[in-house]
Formats: sequence, C-alpha cells, structure tokens
Amino acid sequence: MIVRLLMLCCASLVPMCAAAQMSLEEYRRAVMEYSHEVRAASAASVGAHAELRYRQREAYPSLSAGGDVALAFDDVGTAGRWSSQLRADVEQPIFEGGGIKAAVRSADAEYEAAQYREHSVYLAVRYDAEVAYWRLSRMTIYMSAMSDYRDIVRALYEVVSWRFSEGYTSRSDLLQVESRLSDAEYMVSQATQQWRVALHDFNVLRGVDPDVEVVLACSITDSMAMPLRSNVEDVVSMHPDYLASVASCDAARWGVKLRNADFMPSVGLDLYGLYAPYMGASQQGGSRLGGGVALTLRTPIFHFGQRTAALTTARSNLRRAELDVESVTDAIVRNESNGWTNLELTHQRVDAVRRSLDVARENLDISTYAYQEGIATILDVLQAQISWLQIYQNSIAAHYDHAVAISSYKYIIAE
Repeated sequence: MIVRLLMLCCASLVPMCAAAQMSLEEYRRAVMEYSHEVRAASAASVGAHAELRYRQREAYPSLSAGGDVALAFDDVGTAGRWSSQLRADVEQPIFEGGGIKAAVRSADAEYEAAQYREHSVYLAVRYDAEVAYWRLSRMTIYMSAMSDYRDIVRALYEVVSWRFSEGYTSRSDLLQVESRLSDAEYMVSQATQQWRVALHDFNVLRGVDPDVEVVLACSITDSMAMPLRSNVEDVVSMHPDYLASVASCDAARWGVKLRNADFMPSVGLDLYGLYAPYMGASQQGGSRLGGGVALTLRTPIFHFGQRTAALTTARSNLRRAELDVESVTDAIVRNESNGWTNLELTHQRVDAVRRSLDVARENLDISTYAYQEGIATILDVLQAQISWLQIYQNSIAAHYDHAVAISSYKYIIAE
C-alpha cells in the first residue's frame, strides 16, 4: 500500500515538474508580450496610419467658425462705436498644385514602411530571445561540466591523499592535485557567476525578477534540423528591411512633389455665413445676417529662392533613400552568405566533437585506473583531465554556436 501511494505521489509530481519547464516557443512568446521594442514599433505603425488618415482628410471640406468684437474711433464727438460679428466658413480645396495627392501617397508609403519596420523589430526581438535562451542553456551545461570536473579532481585528490598517507606517492604529487583542485573550485565559481548573468539576461527580457530560476525544456545539445539555404534574390525581395527601405524611398520621391506643390498655384472654394448685430451709439441695436461664396486663388511669385532650396533638400532626401536601398540590399546579401557559412562550419564542429568527447572521457578513466594501480604517473592523470576539460568546453561551445547559427540564419532570411 505504501509503495502504491509513493507511486501515485510521483505520478502527480511529474506533470508539475513538466509544467515548470519553459520551452523555447513559450519563452519567445513571453518576450514578445513584454518587449518595449515591439510595443514601440507597433505604436509607430499606429501613428503612421493616423498620419495617413489625416492627409487623406485634407481633401475633404472643412467647417470652421469665428467671431470678433471691435471698437472704432472714426466719429467726431462720439465716444466710439462697437461692432461685432460671427462667421462660419465651409472651405473646399479644389487645386493645391498636387500637394494633397503627394501628401497622401507619401504618408501611405511611410505607413507601409512602418509596418515592415515593425515586422523587422519582431524578428530582431525573437532572435534576441533565442540567443538568450541558448546562452542560458550553454551556461547551465557549462556550470554542470565544471562541477563534474571539480568532482573528478576531488576524487583524484582523495586517492592521492590515501596513497601519500600510505607512503606510495610523494608530497609533490599531492601538492599538484591540491593545486588543481583549487583551480577547479575557482572555475566552478566563475561558471556560476556567468550562469547567473545569463539567467538575469534571460529573465529581464521577459519582464520577471532577474533571480527567478527556470528549467529549460530545450537544450543546445538537442538534435536540430539544418535549415535549407534560401535563394538570395528571394530573401532580398521579401526581407522586411529591404521592403521598408523601398517604401521609404517611395515616400521621399513623393516628398519632392509635396515640396514643389507648396510653390504652385492653389484654388479653393469658400462658402460663408455672417451674423453681425448692430451696436450704434444713438440707435437701438439691429442685426445683419448674410453670407456668400468666394473662389480663392493663390499664386506664389517670389520667395527669395525658397523653392530651389526646398527642392534641393527634398531631392537630397530622395538620393539618400535610394542609396539606403542599395546599402540594405548589400547587407542582406552579405549577411546571408556569412550566415550560411557559419551554419555549415558550426555543424561540422558539432560532428567533430561528438566522438572526441567520448574518447577523452575513456582516456581519463583509463589514466585514473592506471594511476591507482601504480602504472601511470600523476602527470598522466592531470594531462588526461585537462584534455577532457578542453574537449568538453569545445563541445559546449560548438553546440551553442550551432544553435545560435540556426537562429541567426533564420533571422537573416526573415523566416
């Protein structure tokens, strides 16, 4: 009965332990929900859309009202004359030199660019989340490896201490192992510090207390599928950074026409109504109610070279935007090539360290056993420990580099 109860308790604890683990997808989602960069990019898109709606409504009729009260001193012998009026205007732009259309098209392009930038920020934050996840996984394994190394050295120290007490080895061997044990303790402390820093970075990205410990469901040592290489032309044409730069270039092109429209003739229609109460000095007040319609024409004639300066500025912005498109294209092509090269080489390093780690561990066990039997020297054991530690560190670094390379390549191709 007791055994059955223990089995039930263990079975109930398994789901709780599993629930405490955090997968890569869960962490990415938590980071996205908390990220200030994502929210700022979303706010920028909302602002760009509002600007587009504002520009579109510049072509609509507008209603405004106003009034004034005046005191005139034009009658001799009187104290003055008060006058007041209220006016309402309905204004409809008819022709603005193409400025309204240019403003709408420019705002539309800026809104499109803001949406692409938002997607680019989303990809960047997701990549940062994956790197933080893999870094914590690496430091967790590294700290465990340093603890294993310390335990191996401590076990050797106990063997050497016993052999020294029995007179089978010299004090020099004991001092060498004791020094190595002290170095192992230092490495454990250093690894623990690096693990805590990685944990803080991990937690801050998702907006929780930096010291909250977490169990990772995924590891850098897990088998990861190699992504297929994408066609670089397709990557460039669909990349949000490239699309955002193209949209910004379109906005700058319409910006030239917008600045030019400021110095073109404009025509507008004004329908107004007027109410003016009469406020004479010697008569009872009357009032006047009227209205009318007016066609307004405005033609810039001379502005001391402002038009030339404005167009020069707008064309300079357009040229910079065109160069930015070329620069972004080159950066995507370069990053794709470098990312794929890094992905292939890290995959080769992972394959190379798998077998060497098993060999190093076997060599360490053989050297330790041989020393206990009096066949090998303490230097042979220490050398085997160093070799195992170095290969273990290389294995951790190779798996980490490969996991980050996969995330990096997916980020580069905007997958």
